[in-house]
Amino acid sequence: MQQLMGRELGKLMPRAEYRFTEYPSEPVKGQPTGLENIENGASFNVPIQQDQTDEWAVSGDVRYEKNNTSAILPDSGRPLPNTLWDIMVGGSYRHRFENGWIGALSLGFGSASDRPFAGPDELVGRVVAFGLLPRGENDAWIFSLIYASDQDLFDVNIPFPGIAYLYHPSKRFNAVIGVPVSAVEYKPVEKLTLEAQYFPLRHVRSRITYEMFRPLRFFGGFDWDNERYYPVDRDKAKDQLFYYEKRLMGGVRFDLRHIGFQVRGGYAFDRFFFVGDSFSDRDQDRIDVGSGPFVNGGVMVRF
Repeated sequence: MQQLMGRELGKLMPRAEYRFTEYPSEPVKGQPTGLENIENGASFNVPIQQDQTDEWAVSGDVRYEKNNTSAILPDSGRPLPNTLWDIMVGGSYRHRFENGWIGALSLGFGSASDRPFAGPDELVGRVVAFGLLPRGENDAWIFSLIYASDQDLFDVNIPFPGIAYLYHPSKRFNAVIGVPVSAVEYKPVEKLTLEAQYFPLRHVRSRITYEMFRPLRFFGGFDWDNERYYPVDRDKAKDQLFYYEKRLMGGVRFDLRHIGFQVRGGYAFDRFFFVGDSFSDRDQDRIDVGSGPFVNGGVMVRF
C-alpha cells in the first residue's frame, strides 16, 4: 500500500523475501495441551514495465503455518487446524496524468485456509484503488477505495472509501493522516527514526530504529496483528478462523544494496484464536494461548 502512495514512478526494484518465525510451546488455557507455532513465508514484487509515467508490477506472497497442538475449539468441538496457508498473487498499475495526479490500482487473488483452493468458499479477492492529488512540492490529498472479501471494515463487507492527507516537508518527516490508513515517520536526529502505522481494522505497527553505521541498524517496537482463514469444515461460509496477538520485540538489520538480513525476537501476548464472522464474535469458540517469547529471521534480495 505504501508503494502505491509514493509520488515517484519508475524506480521500483525487483525484490524477493524469505522469513521464518518460531513460537515455542505455550499452554492453552483450560486444556491439557500446549501450542507451538512455526511459520515460513516468502514474497516477491517485480516490475514488468516502468517509466516516469507508468508502472506495472506483479507480486505474490505465501505463508505456511504449522501448529503443533491438540487444542480443541471449545464450542464446536473441532480440533484447531495443524496447518494453515495464506497464498496471494496479484498485480498493480500506477499512472501519472499530465496534470501531475497519480492513479493506482492493485488486484489480488488467493486463498487462506487449512486446505487452500479447496472450493469457491475458500477463495479471497482484494482490490485497492488510489488517487493521489498533489497540492505542491510537500503535500497531497489521497483518495482511496478498498475492498477485501475476507475483511469486514466496521463489520460491513462492502468497498470502503478513504481520504488522507500526505505531508512531506523534509527528509526527516513524512506523514499520511486519514481514514482508513495513517502512518508517520520522523527522524529527530540523522541516525534515529521513529515510525507509527495503522491499517484497518486492527493492525498497529510502531518502530524506533537506530542506525549504528550505514548497513547496520538496531530496532525495537510494538505490533498488534491478526490473521484470518477459511477452514473447510466450518459451519457457515462466512465464518473464519481468526488469530490475534500483540508483540513487543527488538532486533537488528543489516542492509546492503542488493541483500539484507534481519533477526529479531521478543515477547508475544494477548494471543487467541476464535471462529466467527467478525471481531464481535471473539468470545465464542475461542482458544487462549499463553504469552511467551518468539524468534524471527529473514533475508531480502533486491536486484
